[in-house]
Amino acid sequence: MQEALDGELESEALHELYTRIDDDPQEASDFQRLKQVDRLLRGAPMERAPQGLALRIMAKLAEGLQPEVLRRSSGLALALGLALVTLVLMPLLAGLGWLILNAVGSAGALTGVINQIAGLVSVVMNSLDALVAGAREVLKTYPEAPVLMLGLIPIASFWLVRFAWKRGDEEADEL
Repeated sequence: MQEALDGELESEALHELYTRIDDDPQEASDFQRLKQVDRLLRGAPMERAPQGLALRIMAKLAEGLQPEVLRRSSGLALALGLALVTLVLMPLLAGLGWLILNAVGSAGALTGVINQIAGLVSVVMNSLDALVAGAREVLKTYPEAPVLMLGLIPIASFWLVRFAWKRGDEEADEL
């Protein structure tokens, strides 16, 4: 619809749009509102931006995309991610090892369990390798992604703590 208002649609696509508008009253209403907004915007007085404003904005944006800053932030994000994975997996692996050693009495069964664990660790390592390769591809396409993720981690942590706190209060109220 916006392309039609801008005069960028070919005649065939424009005809298809008008057919859709004739068939659907909701789309006709939407198109009328868009036309009204377009008319208001075209009739509004134009103010020129101060000279150099665009250059200052572009310079500020370029400062945030410097390779040194991106490499440092992506390295920090990777280190934080690996530390988080280690913190989560180490207690689980230690508990699993303790259970295996206590539960298995024969050497043959222990060998089989260790082989299964080695296979599982291999699958996990291959998955992590694929995850890192995917993260590198995302970093090539979107160099600002580590900064975004670094910003989302504290927010997500805050919401998780807040949820746990609320849930604890609700359970205490039920008692």
